Amino acid sequence: MIAVRISTMGFLAVLAGLVGCQQKPVDLAEMMKPPPRPPELDRLNLLVGRWENTFEMKMAGSEKPSTGKGTSTASWEADKWLLVERFDVTMEGDKVSGLGLWTWDPRAKAYRVSWYDSAGNTTSGKATYDDKNRTWQWRAKGYIAKTGQTTTSEGTMRFVDDNTMEWSGTDWDSWRLRKLMEGKGTSRRKP
Repeated sequence: MIAVRISTMGFLAVLAGLVGCQQKPVDLAEMMKPPPRPPELDRLNLLVGRWENTFEMKMAGSEKPSTGKGTSTASWEADKWLLVERFDVTMEGDKVSGLGLWTWDPRAKAYRVSWYDSAGNTTSGKATYDDKNRTWQWRAKGYIAKTGQTTTSEGTMRFVDDNTMEWSGTDWDSWRLRKLMEGKGTSRRKP
């Protein structure tokens, strides 16, 4: 009985090898052609442009919120498959600059978002868009370079009109037991 199983398994292995040899040759030129651009990417056009931002943040352990301001510019890259945001913010005299990346993930049926800044912090997650309320919502995991702490965050960006966004967000520790920071602000598109 064992010999029959071994010979059957050997036969199947040889058969699998032969079937694998029968594959069509790969057409590299065809493989390099991108699939059709997903229409979901067009929703990101809402974010394209130059923005001026004002905001306030309340850090854990602080009673008084800190205020800040900044600018950001969002533009298309990679044949309009990737939206890249470049930002500079100043809060209480400290300056931070960085990049944000947005794209559509058809397998997850969600937008992928990532942010990286000059303080070494990183955040990556998913976002969804609600057409009816003109609202983006995101959830992400992050890393604070200075402390080595991992974070969980979520936030909302609501379009009041085509040129005004109101946004808010909260960062927690990785277990969501302690709030690290919460903030809100307004972004206005500039010509």
